Amino acid sequence: MQDSMGLTVDQLLQLPGLEGTIVVGGATGTRRIVRHVAVDDPADPLAGGPDVLVILASRLPQADPAQSRALIERLHRGGNGALAYRSEAGVGNAAGEMPAEVLAEADRRGFPVLALPSSTRLDEVVAEVLGAIIDKQTQALSLANRMHNQFIDVALSGGGLAEVTTQVSTFLAGAAVLGLGPDREVATSAGPPEEVTEIRDWLWLLDAAADDAFGDLTPARRLSGNRADQSVVTPAEVLADADLSPADGILLVPGHHELPGGVGEYAVAPIMAGEQRHGWLVAVNRHGPMLLGAGAVLEQAAVIAALSEIRSQAVHSVELRFQGDLVRRLVGGVVGHTERTLAYTRSFGWRLDGPVVVLVSGTETVADASADPTRALDVLDRLADGWRAAIDAEVAGAAVAGLATEIVTVLPLDGRTPEELSALVAAVTARVNARLRRVGRLLGTGIGRPAESLSALSEAYQQAQRALVVGQEIHGGHAVTHFDQLGVFRLLSLIPDSNELRSYVDEVLGPLADSSDVDSTDLRDTLRVLLETNLNVAESARRLHFHYNTMRYRIGKLERLLGPFTTDPTLRLNLLLALHAARMRGLDQPHRPPLESLASVVLDDGLESLG
Repeated sequence: MQDSMGLTVDQLLQLPGLEGTIVVGGATGTRRIVRHVAVDDPADPLAGGPDVLVILASRLPQADPAQSRALIERLHRGGNGALAYRSEAGVGNAAGEMPAEVLAEADRRGFPVLALPSSTRLDEVVAEVLGAIIDKQTQALSLANRMHNQFIDVALSGGGLAEVTTQVSTFLAGAAVLGLGPDREVATSAGPPEEVTEIRDWLWLLDAAADDAFGDLTPARRLSGNRADQSVVTPAEVLADADLSPADGILLVPGHHELPGGVGEYAVAPIMAGEQRHGWLVAVNRHGPMLLGAGAVLEQAAVIAALSEIRSQAVHSVELRFQGDLVRRLVGGVVGHTERTLAYTRSFGWRLDGPVVVLVSGTETVADASADPTRALDVLDRLADGWRAAIDAEVAGAAVAGLATEIVTVLPLDGRTPEELSALVAAVTARVNARLRRVGRLLGTGIGRPAESLSALSEAYQQAQRALVVGQEIHGGHAVTHFDQLGVFRLLSLIPDSNELRSYVDEVLGPLADSSDVDSTDLRDTLRVLLETNLNVAESARRLHFHYNTMRYRIGKLERLLGPFTTDPTLRLNLLLALHAARMRGLDQPHRPPLESLASVVLDDGLESLG
């Protein structure tokens, strides 16, 4: 908006009262903005300040080269718009009236030095410039007021990013306006269709590394020259194919900028809510200048877009709470299979009319008693959002909710076989784990048996919970386990008392129950392989890479420790159950405590959104 409250030096030169004025130095800086005018006496220290046109009341006194350079440097550093003086010579000789060192420094810094015609009256110049500036400011304020009212209308009517981009395109006529998401994906666009298509095609030039590179630059108008030495992180082969140099491209730097090559302009504004960035607004005019203050237009639009995003997030959070409450009631057996319940599920877009299956997903981690449970639930919600997005990519109409320490999914079966269902869930789990692995977590999933009606969801939920717990106990935190795959582990998991299981393992395995003894662990592996091969000595020796006689020797040692298991089927059964119990509860691993000693799941609040 600061730009729109003044005139560029180029525009000043077009004013009727400044006809015949020429640029004698710093011609590359004629895009500088002028918002004030000051007539100064060169004999005294120069006045001026940001965006001031300094007009000399008389010729500059003679000075040494260092003083001449310091004059321009002081004006440049002060943010002045330009320096003007009244020439006493002809137009062709105007430059000769200004010390050569002044003009050389002006050229080096791009600071405009203007020579006014000798017939010019300074009071008329001041009046002309100030009048034009006031007219421009009046137009800018009118535009700002109209823009403010229209954006407020968008906000009050519940409009979002799409409505904001459309409104921006009406203010910045001829510009392609794109709304980008947090990952720089194009979420919406407006403006001339051919321009939008063109911009979409080379939007890859957006530079994710530019934010920090431009952080040290002043908030003044950043033209392409300001970033000529900046590195643009884009694939060299793509740049070559597009016949572009590494300095070309649109950088996501807030403000109003020139396009590479000096033809066309673009403006950028981030969509911020507090410290969180939800996306970007980008306006591009490839064929000429945009409205001065386009950056300010986008800034106001970005504020409305951010408010819309906050509102959407709040609504989404409330909806998730309602959905979570309904899922909790469904899997808790509180509601039955009634038409009213089905109507509620349909209102959320869920397809639970036919056979469904319940999935329970969770991550195994130790609880932190000092952690804020509210933050942990927020992380669980983000994790549930990521899981929901992964599920929706495979199956439409699934109900997903984060409940306490787990994610519960009620998935339409759609005629899938158990094998197809397990493959589907394994693929989704792997996709989410690819993101979770960065924070040292792995998600596991338990699958219950199909439920033909909502009334059967409670039992299916308990089955999925049991499959998750046992699967993680046996295979680790990332396991995907179907309830029907549990076998004997299903029965063992129903024993809640780990001390009882520990006592059973100790009694049956005797000295082999010592998980800290290397020899006991080795003999336990030998016993497990023997039982799995139904006492086939040759096959067991092959699997363990032992000589046949070595295996016979080990069998004798095991029978001296455990009893005649080769001839007693009941003892073999007890030994096999004890080995399974030790494996399932981690009793055979000294570094892993029984699962019951682990507290409730608390997710790492460093997780990013997995959408």
